[in-house]
Amino acid sequence: MAARRLFLIAVALGLAASCVQDDGTRFNPIPGAKRLSTDRERELGWQFDQQVQAAIPLIRDIPVLEFIDELGQLMVDHLGEQPFDYRFRVVLDGDLNAFAVPGGYVYFHTGTLLAAGDVEELAGVLAHELAHVKGHHAARIAEDTAVARALTSFLGVAASAATGEIAPALAAEGINVAIQLRFTRQYEDEADRVGSVFVTRTGFSPLGMARFFERIVAEQKRRGAGSIPPYLYSHPDAADRIRVVQELAQELRPVGPAPNLGARFREMQARLGFLMDRERVSWDVVQPFDRGASDPELERAATLQSEGQTEAALWALERAEALAPGDPRVAFRRGELLMELGRTGEAIVAYRRAVFLDPNRPAVLLALGRAHRSLEHRRKAIFFLEQAAWRAGPGSAVRLQSQRELERLIFPMFTQAGFADGVVSDQAETVLGAPLSRYPADAPRLAWWGQLSPHYGSYRDVVRVRWIDPGGAVASETSPRRRQRTYLAAVYEPKRLMSGTWTLQLFFGTEVLYEAAVEVGP
Repeated sequence: MAARRLFLIAVALGLAASCVQDDGTRFNPIPGAKRLSTDRERELGWQFDQQVQAAIPLIRDIPVLEFIDELGQLMVDHLGEQPFDYRFRVVLDGDLNAFAVPGGYVYFHTGTLLAAGDVEELAGVLAHELAHVKGHHAARIAEDTAVARALTSFLGVAASAATGEIAPALAAEGINVAIQLRFTRQYEDEADRVGSVFVTRTGFSPLGMARFFERIVAEQKRRGAGSIPPYLYSHPDAADRIRVVQELAQELRPVGPAPNLGARFREMQARLGFLMDRERVSWDVVQPFDRGASDPELERAATLQSEGQTEAALWALERAEALAPGDPRVAFRRGELLMELGRTGEAIVAYRRAVFLDPNRPAVLLALGRAHRSLEHRRKAIFFLEQAAWRAGPGSAVRLQSQRELERLIFPMFTQAGFADGVVSDQAETVLGAPLSRYPADAPRLAWWGQLSPHYGSYRDVVRVRWIDPGGAVASETSPRRRQRTYLAAVYEPKRLMSGTWTLQLFFGTEVLYEAAVEVGP
């Protein structure tokens, strides 16, 4: 427990830092500080989150996490264009604390969720953390020498938390306390100001943030003068924070009505409190159901589907559900059949029922994530793919598949890519010659190139290239060429190019990882 708390303290002090003006870009509290690239922030956040998941107990309960995610995404919608996919985690810890890291990861302690008096207070905490991420604050200081050492130390802290060895964690905490003293008072003040703007855009008042700070002060008094809750470590003068936010509340007005989330907020708190009382991270108890009643109809549905009678198979599943309404297998099979019929919205409803009946089935969560992705519900797809990966066993096919699909949603596979004429020279604009948006009918070749993003470096030697002609036939299948250190290239030189739309695919095994199309003809 002590090691875990030290790890979280180190995170909160080292990464929840620095703030900016209202547009999230103009203010840099550290003169001369360098900025990490967006790709580097995204990668750093991903790696850090993987370490957190390995070392720290997190709440895995889908209803709790889905409420936090929906509130978070609602606020993200009002931040303007974002380079990251925001993810929201709940750390099993009773302290009043929250922190954010580069790449869009925001962590709440269970103590914060249970202490918030209403949605507006929780929204105030969330807005404060989003202000850190929106302004790339941790990234702005990450290349400062002291902070870089602290970030490196996080891996050691995670290891010590997992093994129970306390000395590395103590060392990391000392580093981060030094950073905190140097930087974070000014940053936290800015986060309060920027966060106040963010809450008003979503329909809330900044007074919620002030009320939560008052709760922290009360908690400090309850613990004693020598004990400061983690959320005040970086700015102990809570009275000033409260005063500033209250003054801002007089100037800033919500731009519209607040979302009607009060009932769901109270349900989330009740469920989370229920979990805490029972020392669980999720409530996955499945109610018994009568397999004998549903099995014959499931078998009949499978037979009808194999005969191509999909609609009749759906009727069989409806009978099965009437006989055994608590059987999650029936809802899942219904979702699969509806997806086969192209009725994706209905399939999502069926999958969600299966998850409600039994959240322990990673294959159902994977299917639900894929269904949302097919409708371009990017955030929901990421949420459910993560749930599938978390619940699947290490090394299982579902886990590997969920992780790969997550990565493709989060990380662009190529930093830049395109088609070219294939005439390579030192003066050419690309590694495969002059760029082309379409090819003439008499073109001697098709040529494609892409600069692989660092996250996919391991794919360089395993992917293959497939050229598909306008008729849908595979015209060529080869390994890509490697150009320079980070580029992949593919050239196809037939005797004659068929006019129409040609498709290039990069694939691994049976999985298409990347696809691009180009026109050939006049």
